[in-house]
Amino acid sequence: MNPADDLERAIERLHITTRAETDKHILNDAFAALGRFTQKPSREIGQGFWRMIMASRIAKPAAAAAVILVALALFFNIPTKKTVAMIKIYEALGKVGNICVSEFSAGETIPYREVWTSQMLKVKLFKSGGNNQVQYALWDIPNKVKMITYLSSQAVQTEPITEQMLAELEKSVAEPFEMVPFPDINNIPENAQWKHIDKSAVAVAVPGTEVYDLTWIRKGTRPEEAAFGKWRVFIDIRNYLPKRAELYAKLKPEDEYRLETFTVFAYPGESEIEALIQNTFGSAANRPDEPEYMGTPGAER
Repeated sequence: MNPADDLERAIERLHITTRAETDKHILNDAFAALGRFTQKPSREIGQGFWRMIMASRIAKPAAAAAVILVALALFFNIPTKKTVAMIKIYEALGKVGNICVSEFSAGETIPYREVWTSQMLKVKLFKSGGNNQVQYALWDIPNKVKMITYLSSQAVQTEPITEQMLAELEKSVAEPFEMVPFPDINNIPENAQWKHIDKSAVAVAVPGTEVYDLTWIRKGTRPEEAAFGKWRVFIDIRNYLPKRAELYAKLKPEDEYRLETFTVFAYPGESEIEALIQNTFGSAANRPDEPEYMGTPGAER
């Protein structure tokens, strides 16, 4: 099998569909990377590979930029911080209407925090604590209130949300990216590397996923504070949404990465989130657009 066939098979597995704006960003990165390599002794190899890409039947206008970047990463092993897979993950998360994020400490089976976010309902629900100290905190944008209750008590505390907090909450609900190491893809460090991982080398098996590692250097204020981070993510092959993510760290290059926390993702429907809110907060959580019960006029009481 020739390199062109290898490339085409790799692209087909990614199911690439891109928009004009995305193509522009990817293409700019690809040209910059190609420019760096064509200035080196491998100039002839780089130019030959470039001609192979442009002649390939998969280099259609809509996906040309994505093809170029993936080809560079595959054949030149360029440590790029924004690959097609990474971009598709951020795009998929940006379209999510509802998400539940369960956060675990390494070695634990019960999450120390769960967060439900709904763009349609415009709410954010937090569950934290353990045993009889389990706390639920609901941030309700339409009602402009924050409600708190404990599993051991039926009492509900309610307090208004300030305008500043409301603006921050609305942004958080609209862009649920706090579950990724870098909420803005453009803030991924230049030293970051993105790599596809063979699932046979992964300790945890998540059906229907592809596994990727994002590694980078965590820079402190002093050289001795620098550390190394790794984010391992299990991506649903159908829609590029994360199913699970693991956060690792180490102090020195020669050290082994140590698992710190891991996250499990779910994508519930609006009715599931509404039912959870009603069961947790009762009548205190009635939505402003929910009709109130009205008895039949003249009916006996």
